[in-house]
Amino acid sequence: MNRIEQGLGQPSKKKQKKKRPSVAFPVAIRHWVIGGTWALMSGLPVLAHAQAQVQAQQVFDVSGGDLKTALDAYIAQGGVQLLYKVDDVKGKVTRGVKGALSPQEALSRILEGTPLLTRRGDDGAIVVYAAAPVAAAARASTEEPQSLDSVTVTATRRREPIREVPMQVNVMKAETLERAGAKNLADYVAEQPGVSLTSSGSVGGILTMRGLTTGPVQGIATVGVYVDDVATGLSSSGALAGFTPLDMGMLDLNHIEVLRGPQGTLYGAGAMSGVLKYVTNQPDTMEFAGSVKFGTTWTQGGGQGYSTNAVLNVPIKEDVAAVRIAAFTDRVGGSYNAVGPAWGRNIDRGHTDGGRISLLLTPTKELTVRLTGMVQDVNRQGLGFEDIDKRTLRPWGLDRTRQLSGREPYRNRSQLFGLDVEYDFGWARLNSITSAQDVKINNSADLTALYGPSLAAMRLSASSAPLDSTVEQHRVSQEFRLTSRSGTTIEWLAGIYLNRERGANDGTLSANLNGGLGNKTFLTSTQSSRYREEALYGDVTWNVTPALSFTGGVRLARNNQSYNSKQSGSLVGPVDANAAGTSSESPTTYLAAAKYTLSDTSNLYFRAASGYRPGGPNALKADTDRNIVQPMFKSDSLWSYELGYKADLLDRKLSLEAALYDIEWRDVQQPTRSGGFVFVTNAGAARIKGGELTLNWKPSKAWRFTANAALIDARLTEDAKGLDAKAGTRLPQTPRFATTLGVTHNFSIADHPAYVGVSARYTGKRDAGYSGSSVIPSIKMPAYTLVDLQAGIDFPRFSLSAYVRNLANKRGILSIETGLAANPNLVQAALAPSRTIGLNVNVPF
Repeated sequence: MNRIEQGLGQPSKKKQKKKRPSVAFPVAIRHWVIGGTWALMSGLPVLAHAQAQVQAQQVFDVSGGDLKTALDAYIAQGGVQLLYKVDDVKGKVTRGVKGALSPQEALSRILEGTPLLTRRGDDGAIVVYAAAPVAAAARASTEEPQSLDSVTVTATRRREPIREVPMQVNVMKAETLERAGAKNLADYVAEQPGVSLTSSGSVGGILTMRGLTTGPVQGIATVGVYVDDVATGLSSSGALAGFTPLDMGMLDLNHIEVLRGPQGTLYGAGAMSGVLKYVTNQPDTMEFAGSVKFGTTWTQGGGQGYSTNAVLNVPIKEDVAAVRIAAFTDRVGGSYNAVGPAWGRNIDRGHTDGGRISLLLTPTKELTVRLTGMVQDVNRQGLGFEDIDKRTLRPWGLDRTRQLSGREPYRNRSQLFGLDVEYDFGWARLNSITSAQDVKINNSADLTALYGPSLAAMRLSASSAPLDSTVEQHRVSQEFRLTSRSGTTIEWLAGIYLNRERGANDGTLSANLNGGLGNKTFLTSTQSSRYREEALYGDVTWNVTPALSFTGGVRLARNNQSYNSKQSGSLVGPVDANAAGTSSESPTTYLAAAKYTLSDTSNLYFRAASGYRPGGPNALKADTDRNIVQPMFKSDSLWSYELGYKADLLDRKLSLEAALYDIEWRDVQQPTRSGGFVFVTNAGAARIKGGELTLNWKPSKAWRFTANAALIDARLTEDAKGLDAKAGTRLPQTPRFATTLGVTHNFSIADHPAYVGVSARYTGKRDAGYSGSSVIPSIKMPAYTLVDLQAGIDFPRFSLSAYVRNLANKRGILSIETGLAANPNLVQAALAPSRTIGLNVNVPF
């Protein structure tokens, strides 16, 4: 039972406990990138409806955004006695109200677009409430078709309706992802045209948006990855930073936000092409609840998998404290096989285990503290690649099979901790966000096919040549951010960001010799890096009129880096190759945006934004040619110009988002060689032009149609010597066109809600490298289309859902790895998963 509170400034009355039926209308659940914001919504009193009789007009200035905050302001300004149920208003937003209106008209505008109703209470007060299921069902049979749910995001570090954000933002709800059988980052972005993840054979890969990538040589990430308000990964080129985005399982996720385009002003280094943000569920101080989920999968030609997931929410003290605990395990059956000395079936099988705990404290209505901790452990027996002939793109031998001489176990252990302390001054909100991340990756790669011929030439017979490596990433950051109240003529945000990172990448290449000769080490490499950054950032929005606003932002940063490299062994020579380097720079990013409201449900925007990736030191060897390699490579940077349109049309049954963009990328970071070693340099430029379209149409309660499409033309505009690519060459890995189409039908079976859906994903032709390049040779990957099915039914105490991914069992090449075998025609490909059938059971309580 939720508490019903008295409006602010009114005489206290004895609380009356009344039974209320559960809410039936869909609620746009708000997800908090800032834990304190959620607490404010669930812990402070909210208002209800104005007095029934017509009243004299009053001047109201109630900001848009959080409904709870808006209702508090309305009570203070209108002097109206209102009551509300906390859970009925939490998570909802409003456009606010401004001008001379009667209290009744003002409240009506504040509640416009929400499923909330008003009535007169027994004591004469006005009550805001959500409709009961029976009443809602009765109305649903006679009213117009139900409109699309309102979606709110935290892309601009404020909670706003997605339509009000002047950039392209896509939201993937956890419920929708679970229905489709999505379990990892590759699954999450599969239905996001314009977003690509090249496979690493296990977990993670190179994550890109809008075609902004140089391919397999990309050392620094171009997409920032966040969990709520906490940054993850490394900003420098050390410790495989560009290849290891956080691949978070379904660990109590609420939704995922995809922010397209450079986000350098608010999100800093490494967010040059966009940001992917995991938004988790927040503790609820009002209700003891939880759920247990069970799932199983069958993959054609592969092994069976299963998963379990449990969530528990425990209120400690109503409106003051709560804890939320989640845990999951996912057993992967695998689908790739091996022949040769290390033969086996389903060699990529393994398991992923994780846990998360979140503690919420709201000791006063102004102060909120949220502490979170997450651990995740990924284990795989081997990597998922197939040997293919690059001339035909057909299997070198059997389908989904590799020649292996040694096992390739993989383990990724991640820990992430965050502390968000928020204080609301009324005129502004202060957040202190502290975070710490530790990642350790152990991996073994079989390079026998590459080094076997060289060993034979040395008259050495080896059973295998493994490359064993250990990668460690450590990050500690502190952010202070002050955010003004929303809905005023001038809105602003200012922050300080401090970041400290350490990385290590240690590896050993050896050979297991035949004839009882033991193990011989050919290369030992130790690399360590440090990164330190301080930044000041902020933005200001001027709401010139209710229809027109301008935003300007800037971020001033300073980073210092150091890098050490030690290499020894017969592949290096008689003298160890030891080197070190340092660097420092002060990059600046900018933002300028304008938004014009065409109507209450549509707007146009223009956005110009810059972004960058940090430069860094080159650890020069004794024989390094200084005419080719500089002691430091610079930041590469870009400017993006975007014109967009967003609208809710047809009485909010159709939502549409469209954008055209032009990106100018200069001083592109790329590899260069000297003395047998690889360094980084800046050379060349690129231009990416494209368009994006997102449609959601709900013509009736029973049907929903979705469509997403991206058209991208990404090319070099200057020669890139390090890539051996000429101006005019297309950038790799990105299809010119990609689209996703889906339809869902909702119905009832014996009075039980049910659904069935189908979606199709088309990915166009891509190139694994550059046309005419000898460094990253061109390999054309064909287009493919995958069709998925989903179905489910809800019972009073549990729900069942089923899905089929890749219904037609189509062969789709996701990415290609070259240079791993002495035979230049033998390469490894990561393929789209084979047909997979899944069944899930969800038991809430």
